[in-house]
Amino acid sequence: MPETELLARYKIFFLVLFFLPITFAQSYPDQHVDFLLKKGIGSIMEQNYDQAGKTFQTLDQAYPNLPFGKLYMAAVLITKANDLAIPFETEKIEKYLEEAESIVEKNNDKKSLWTNFFFGMVKGYRAYFSSVQGKWFSTFAEAINAVNYFENCLKIDSSFNEALIAIGTYKYWKSVKAAWLPFFADEKIEGIQLLNKGIERESYNYVSGVVSLLWIYIDQKKSLSAISLAEETLKKYPNNRSFKWALARAYEDVSLSKAIELHYELLVSYASEKQANRINEIVLKHKIAQDYERQGEYDKAFLLCNEILFKKKFTNYEKQILGERLERIIALRKKLTTLEKDK
Repeated sequence: MPETELLARYKIFFLVLFFLPITFAQSYPDQHVDFLLKKGIGSIMEQNYDQAGKTFQTLDQAYPNLPFGKLYMAAVLITKANDLAIPFETEKIEKYLEEAESIVEKNNDKKSLWTNFFFGMVKGYRAYFSSVQGKWFSTFAEAINAVNYFENCLKIDSSFNEALIAIGTYKYWKSVKAAWLPFFADEKIEGIQLLNKGIERESYNYVSGVVSLLWIYIDQKKSLSAISLAEETLKKYPNNRSFKWALARAYEDVSLSKAIELHYELLVSYASEKQANRINEIVLKHKIAQDYERQGEYDKAFLLCNEILFKKKFTNYEKQILGERLERIIALRKKLTTLEKDK
């Protein structure tokens, strides 16, 4: 498999910086701000998006001169859309980012660690949204700007974990995904080194670094390392689907039966969501069908293909996202028919 399932869906998400929805701020001096950040971030990690949104709204109302509230309200909407495979609330997200940037610009102290951090966050989000719209020049321009701000953070505080993790992740995935561009150097090794250094101390941003390393291990075919890291992290966040997606993908290279088990757990998790739709259901069933086919269990794979293809009345959004995949499922079903006959 040339590219992992999640990377195929979110590859530019990694390319343009870091796993933004769970990017945490290094301990902020104000204890109440710190408390609200931890509380909201905890809700994101538990996928309780409504509660997270309320917490960051409280943060925004209590501290209107800080951009944290608006940045993380945007983060909640981005994470929720990515997790549940629903359309982005683009207008709301862009509004939050514009307002956050306006707050930072009012206190544009270039020597301030937090000013540089805030600008880096805003630029990173903007890079992501440029990529969603297929604006590749803007994507790279904003991503490079974001990295520059994080590098400024390191000049001010060389131990600033958030900057180490953000830059390390960017350097690795930029090198992988933009290797065809002559003006981008191969910085994969440096990226991994920065990431490893960034997670030496557990900080708010530790989980973000772990997610990045998981997909780097998978990309480098180090599945056992990915499994060990994912299982350790899931002890703290047992229901988090981001880690479970990575764990299931890693197990596809080690134990297909375990990968199938994990994919079914994800199916159950998505089915319990109020805003559940058929995109994740179909992606997961397709994954399971492919794993069954590799195991030689053609009848089970065939039944799953039928379950998917017999569904009707897809929304326009579902058709847009699933169009190419549905063609692959049709091709798999045809292949399975032939394989079953040859048994």
